[in-house]
Amino acid sequence: MRIKTLGVLMVTVLAGFTMLFWFTDTSRRASIAAAQEEELLHFGEIIFSEDATEPAAAGCARCHGADGTGGEIPNDPDGRRAPSLRTAALANKLTVNPNYIHLAVSYGGVVVSGNVNSPMPAWSAEVGGPLNEQQLEAVVALVTEWAEEAGAEAPEEVEDTAEAGAEVFVSAGCAGCHGSDLTGSGAGPDISTIGSGLVDLSGFPEPSQLDQMEADFAADPRIFLEQWIRDSSTNYNDGEPTQMPPHSEEALSESALRALITFLLTQTGE
Repeated sequence: MRIKTLGVLMVTVLAGFTMLFWFTDTSRRASIAAAQEEELLHFGEIIFSEDATEPAAAGCARCHGADGTGGEIPNDPDGRRAPSLRTAALANKLTVNPNYIHLAVSYGGVVVSGNVNSPMPAWSAEVGGPLNEQQLEAVVALVTEWAEEAGAEAPEEVEDTAEAGAEVFVSAGCAGCHGSDLTGSGAGPDISTIGSGLVDLSGFPEPSQLDQMEADFAADPRIFLEQWIRDSSTNYNDGEPTQMPPHSEEALSESALRALITFLLTQTGE
């Protein structure tokens, strides 16, 4: 009888333990996943840094800044700046292509901008870069978190000045195609005289409604530039795609667009 009672007790205890394990399994797995994510992000911070004491540090911060908010590219002959990685614009690109950051880090800026002169090199060991798959995953996770945090925040009001617009020109990625000095980079035309309505389209296809574009610029350059930047192919070129990508309000706020246009209109080549 004692053996039977002991057996029943053991079965009851085992059943209770199984039920407890089953009920807490989801939260336990979530806790483990959170711990693994935190460890991955910490590893990403090490790789991103310039910490000379860390063998895994790749030095992304050298160009993008220690906190990922962008900075001057050392020894760049064109004086270009690396964009901020903490922007809603980058978060918006992830909604269009979830692999955007992974592609840019793995294979370099050329795969996302089309600019063969992009200063962003390829980092994946697959194509001769210094990062193995684990390191690549860590730094991509870090940059993705920064972008998503920025995307979740309400956009800051940008002051309507040429100086603020120059910063938008870099952070929105315009410099990647048009060059930091606006004279073009192979992926985009020279717009260094756009303030006077002149753009050098040498080597680029001419929009089919160029006469209309010139007339609209003459009538109101701000309205024209807003329509062109927001969605050039919808507003011009007979609805056909142009090489100018669209910039939605999610990617470029109204105040940022105003400042950008103010900056562009000061560019007369003088």
